[in-house]
Amino acid sequence: MQLYEEDQNLRDTLNLPCPSCGSQLLYSAEKQKINCEYCGYVEEVNTAQDQVVERSLNEAIESIPQIVPEKIDKKVFHCESCGAQFMVEQNRPKISCGFCGSNNVNLEAFEHRYIQPVGIIPFYIGRAEADKRFLEWIGQGFFHPSKLKKLASRQDLHGVYIPFWTYDAQTEAQWRGEAGFFYYETKTVRKHGQVHTEQVQKVRWERRSGSIEHFFDDVLVVASGGLEQKQVNRLLPFRLEEVVNFDPRLMMGWEAEVYQLEVDEGYRRAERIMEDRLRQMCSAQLGGDTQRNLHVQTEKHAQTFKHLILPLWICSYRYQNKLYRFYINGQTGKVHGEKPLSWIKITILVIVFVLIMVGIWYLRESGYLQS
Repeated sequence: MQLYEEDQNLRDTLNLPCPSCGSQLLYSAEKQKINCEYCGYVEEVNTAQDQVVERSLNEAIESIPQIVPEKIDKKVFHCESCGAQFMVEQNRPKISCGFCGSNNVNLEAFEHRYIQPVGIIPFYIGRAEADKRFLEWIGQGFFHPSKLKKLASRQDLHGVYIPFWTYDAQTEAQWRGEAGFFYYETKTVRKHGQVHTEQVQKVRWERRSGSIEHFFDDVLVVASGGLEQKQVNRLLPFRLEEVVNFDPRLMMGWEAEVYQLEVDEGYRRAERIMEDRLRQMCSAQLGGDTQRNLHVQTEKHAQTFKHLILPLWICSYRYQNKLYRFYINGQTGKVHGEKPLSWIKITILVIVFVLIMVGIWYLRESGYLQS
């Protein structure tokens, strides 16, 4: 089990001087390179993937209680409003939280057990493209407040590297249940003094059982303290085949959240995802027009995991004291967000619709329209 260590790599995350002019190097999403904005010095990104390997989940979980937390000579920012913890450059005079939009963020020493990331997907979507997609999104939709575009500033967009776990597992599922097949019988009935026939639907039940073997590869679980799995699911997929060896230089100029979901709790969430998927697969195998009493028993083994760092653009803004969020997948550009509704516009539309219907009714009653 590897930990973040107090070494040169960590210090480089906050201090990477240009060998040409001494200025700070940054990772450029537009250029897909590490570069100096002042003298033009460029370093290529290492695309090797030899360190992006699976590790035994059981060994990691067993090691956690024996590990003494190390004091890392590094500061992280802690948001007092939402509890998110993330790393940024120390020389920033003002910091707002990308998860809740608040400015009450303080520096504090942070002590934690860290599992070392093995892979990272660098940002493909740069600031200019993120601004463009945000402005397009915030201006869409008739039923949203017209002044919303002014309230949500592009300056609130944060490029944040988010921690994730991925899990692999070999699974076997035994299932049993009843498949129902619809059929119809003709029935004679009397209604309103008249006799007529109608088709009555009935179900023929058939007991079935079976088994499924399935290998789950890279079940992705977000380890963030500020994002929920359901929010991340709307931004999937990431192209995980493009993960490269973890390199802290790719985080230069970007915020990076510290994971808050431990590897064992992340696996419990991954298990629920696997269980749901296995149940769907068993249900499909059971078949029928309808089903009942489906019971599924599963076994899992050879569980492994990886710790990855993946890119997201995040914007948080408030409208009438309610928090809304906007996200961009920093690799694919996929967008998802939340916007308030304008009840004034909705009310006006309802009134206009009612007036039109009343007008049509009046014209028909007056004989101007023939039904």
